[in-house]
Amino acid sequence: MPHALLHLIKDQSQGTAQTPAERNAALGLLAFGWLLAAGVFIAVKWAGTYTPPWTLAFFRLLFATLFLLPLVTSHFREMAAVLRDHYRIILTIGALGLALTQGALFTALNHSSAINVGIVFSVWPITTMILAALFLGERLTLLQVFGVILCFGGVLVVVAQGNPATIIKMNINTGDLLVIVAVLSFSFYTIMIKKFTIDLAALPLLVLIFGSATLASTPFYAWEIFHDERITVDWHDIVAIAYVAIPGGGIMYLLFNIGVSLLGAAKASATFYLQTLFTVMLAYFLLGEQLHLYHAAGITLIALGIILVAFIKPGGSIRKWRHVPSDAPPDR
Repeated sequence: MPHALLHLIKDQSQGTAQTPAERNAALGLLAFGWLLAAGVFIAVKWAGTYTPPWTLAFFRLLFATLFLLPLVTSHFREMAAVLRDHYRIILTIGALGLALTQGALFTALNHSSAINVGIVFSVWPITTMILAALFLGERLTLLQVFGVILCFGGVLVVVAQGNPATIIKMNINTGDLLVIVAVLSFSFYTIMIKKFTIDLAALPLLVLIFGSATLASTPFYAWEIFHDERITVDWHDIVAIAYVAIPGGGIMYLLFNIGVSLLGAAKASATFYLQTLFTVMLAYFLLGEQLHLYHAAGITLIALGIILVAFIKPGGSIRKWRHVPSDAPPDR
C-alpha cells in the first residue's frame, strides 16, 4: 500500500487511476487527507487556551502557501498573468473563502465543542445549493427542498442541544453562530469559484488563493499581536501552528488535488463527509468531548437531507455527487 501511494503521488499528473489497486490507493490518500483536515479542528480546539484563532489561521495560510509554492514553479508565468488580470477577484475569493472561513471556524472552536463545529459546518454544501438557486438560477426540486429542510433541522437540533427553548430565547452559543458565518462565507466562495472562470490549473490557482487569503488575514493577526494576551511563543503554539500549516494544510490540500486528478472531482468530493466523521471520533477520543443524543439526532437529519439533496435524482435513482468539499481546492 505505501508503495502504491508513493507511485500515485509521483505519477498523478499522468491521468486517471486505471486499476482497482490504484483507485483504492487514491481513496486511501483522500481518506488520509480528510483525517488530517479533521485534525485541524482538534489542534485548534486544543491550542485555544494558548494561541489566538487568527494567529493560527494566518500561519496556516502562510506556511501552506510556502509549502505548495515549489510545486508550481513551472506555472509562475501563467500565475503572474492571471494575477495581473484578475487580482481583485482572487483577493476577494481568498479573503472570503479561506481567510474569513478559517478565522470564523477557528474562533468558533474557542467557544464551542469540536463535535458541534464539525457537525454544523458539514451543511455548507446544502447552503451552497440554495445560494446557487438564488444567484445562478439553478433549480431545486421539491425533494431537494425537503432535504434542505431536514439538513437545517439537524443543525438546529445540534445548535439548540436538543432544547427548542434555546432557539426561542436566542441563547445560542457564540461559537455555533460563528460556524454559521463560516458556512455562509464558504458557500459564497464556492459560488464565486463557479461564476468567475479563471483559466489556470487547480494547484497554481490554489496557491494564488492561499496567498491572497494570507494577505487578507494579516490585519486580524496584527490586531491579535497588540490586543490578545495569548500572544506568546511556547511549545503549544509551535505544535499547533506546525500541524495546521503542514499536515493539516499543505499536505492535506495536495492529497485532495491528487485525489481529484486520479478519481475525478465527483468521486473525490464524495469522500468529504469523512472529515465530519473523523472530527467527531478524534474529539471524543483525544479531547474527551461527550457525544449526546442530540448529536446523533442532528447527524441523522443532516445525513438524510444530504442523501435527498445530493444523491437522489427526481426519478428515484442515485446520482453522482457534484459539490466541492469543505476547505478544499477549487475544482479546475
